Amino acid sequence: MNTYPVRVVARPDQPGRWLWLVKWLLLVPHYVVLAVLWVAFVALTLVAYVAVLFTGRYPGGIFDFNVGVLRWTWRVGFYGYSALGTDRYPPFTLADVPDYPARLDIDGPPTPPRWLPLVAWLLALPHLIIVGLLTGSGWSYEVTDNWRLDYNSGVLGIVVLIVAVVLLFAGRYPAGLFNFVVGLNRWVLRTVAYVALLTDRYPPFRLDQGGDEPVTGPPSSAVGGSAGPAAAAAAPPPPQASARTAGRIVAIIAGALMFLAGVGAGIAGVAAVAIDASRDAGYVMSDEADVSTPTAAVTVEGVEIHPATVFDREYTGLGTVRIEVTSTGTTPLFLGVARESDVDAWLAGNGHDEATRVDRDGGVILRRSVGPVRAAGTPVDQGFWLASTSGTGSLRLDWRPGDGRFAVVLANADGSPGVTASATAGAEVPGLGAVGAGLLTGGVVAVLLGLFLLYFGASGLSGRPALPGPPPSQPAPRVAPQPAPEPAPEDARVPLTTP
Repeated sequence: MNTYPVRVVARPDQPGRWLWLVKWLLLVPHYVVLAVLWVAFVALTLVAYVAVLFTGRYPGGIFDFNVGVLRWTWRVGFYGYSALGTDRYPPFTLADVPDYPARLDIDGPPTPPRWLPLVAWLLALPHLIIVGLLTGSGWSYEVTDNWRLDYNSGVLGIVVLIVAVVLLFAGRYPAGLFNFVVGLNRWVLRTVAYVALLTDRYPPFRLDQGGDEPVTGPPSSAVGGSAGPAAAAAAPPPPQASARTAGRIVAIIAGALMFLAGVGAGIAGVAAVAIDASRDAGYVMSDEADVSTPTAAVTVEGVEIHPATVFDREYTGLGTVRIEVTSTGTTPLFLGVARESDVDAWLAGNGHDEATRVDRDGGVILRRSVGPVRAAGTPVDQGFWLASTSGTGSLRLDWRPGDGRFAVVLANADGSPGVTASATAGAEVPGLGAVGAGLLTGGVVAVLLGLFLLYFGASGLSGRPALPGPPPSQPAPRVAPQPAPEPAPEDARVPLTTP
């Protein structure tokens, strides 16, 4: 009997020196499939949570599918960069493959307490923190004057990197590192299985190293164990793919895509409704940002608008665009909108700053154009502005957008260099609340339909392994009945005489 119902085993299978250099490319098909399968895994786990909450039982079809996804993930991780344990390419199947060097199985389906879905994630928090330290990795970058790229790796990533270097130069996988790497992966998979309620037994706080699970009974209870020729002969054959398998897979893919689309539409709908509720005098406004430049102008370029024609009328989806600026100095400001080509011709040869984005602190990130920093022509004297305003203090510019490519310009009213102000922008968005409600409703419907397709597809794909079972009981040998002895003939009987 195993000490824990999630059984993760791996067989040492000496990989080559260099194949790990290109496994990231070889595994791309698996990564694509697993991306879809894990969407289904998460969605069906939510369904299982609800089922356990109301019935106290984990649906068998979802259990088989989710165990298959974990099994597939473990095979890919063992081949790839979670272990680099083999050069044998992982098969594309949810079912157990007895001769593959990495295997996983979970006893079940479980019958957890009904309250467990409400607190499983909280109870697993210590394990999740440990798993984060073991596997946490990722890239981060920051765009400033120079690029900075950082890579952060967990314990597992560092150990696997050491394994890769040892393989490259020594051509062998150290047994101690193999046992340690499998133990780390075993902890991760146990935690995932518990959070997904594939087992209701709390994971132990220990690192069970080695390719085999710790057992307290005969080896036949472990994954891949053997109970002798009789058990091998009695093992059931692996499940065969039915004619409906392709349809089930299509249902899973369609359900996963529909689930993701529904979640995205729901999030967008909630955001749209929230933004609509926070309108300022009918305008959806941005946060205030600080603008400061030593040049003569700050521009926002590339504002490209092409209205659609609806019932012979041009429709942009926007009402009036409103821009507000507040001067932080004493020099009068100028704010205007014009076609980008006219603004480029006016500022040609003058160094000016173009706003690219707003950082987390509310400051505008600027990009300097080529040219000397000097005064520009007085902006109020230019005749190409579509809308403009100037003065001191707070300025407000309302502009009805048309068709074309436009630029917004903030400058000093006299064209002198050195502009400092705070700015905010927004627009009227007719029908935003209705659009948000429609997206939210459509998202809910898509999520429900996606969950149905996922359940329909997953319940028909059994990922249960064909594990050897105990030997069948042997019936007692049949013994042919012996005929009763025939009585001796009368003449052959010996008379009994008495003295």
